[in-house]
Amino acid sequence: MKYVKKIPPTDKTLSDELLASGWKKLKEPSNLGITTLLSIPFMLMNAVIVITIMYNLYEPFQALMDNQNFSFEFMIDLRTLLYFIGIIIFMILHEFLHACFIPGVLTSDKTYWGLNGIYGFVYTNEPIVKGRFLLISIMPFFILSIILPFILKMLGILNGYTILLCLINAMGSCVDIFNICLVIKQIPNGANIINNGFETYHKINLHRSL
Repeated sequence: MKYVKKIPPTDKTLSDELLASGWKKLKEPSNLGITTLLSIPFMLMNAVIVITIMYNLYEPFQALMDNQNFSFEFMIDLRTLLYFIGIIIFMILHEFLHACFIPGVLTSDKTYWGLNGIYGFVYTNEPIVKGRFLLISIMPFFILSIILPFILKMLGILNGYTILLCLINAMGSCVDIFNICLVIKQIPNGANIINNGFETYHKINLHRSL
């Protein structure tokens, strides 16, 4: 795994080679901006799922949601700064979980990680079987926004801040869920997937499956 400052751009030569060797290009948005815009419904859906879980797990949250007259105050101090740093760390943890499920992530010379502004990213050019691709995509949302609240509840540290972290992670997972839907709809089971910049290709019966 290599460190890079940004996600590698699309290699047009590689695109031509993939198409010539029988790979098919996934029908998907051409850039991250459009992808994010189309992912907004999934952002709302994820938020509803997490809010429903928290409503049933955390009684003070029930009171907050049931109270139609509540106010919100925001002050910038040292504690606020620490909370903000915690959010950034949680976002990096999201990407780390993606990486954990990439086969051979530590030894691969086609897998990259980096920091871009306040968020991290993990990217791979390795061919990955569809089922593993779906697993890589869903696990940060599933672990940090679905499983973690129950663990925090058992440990007695489920509170307003940890709820916020889980909710931000869920909403930030909207692009992952959108991509999952594209892959499920367009790529047959057993096919392998390769990313080339912001382009995705798939092919059945590739000899190397991860």
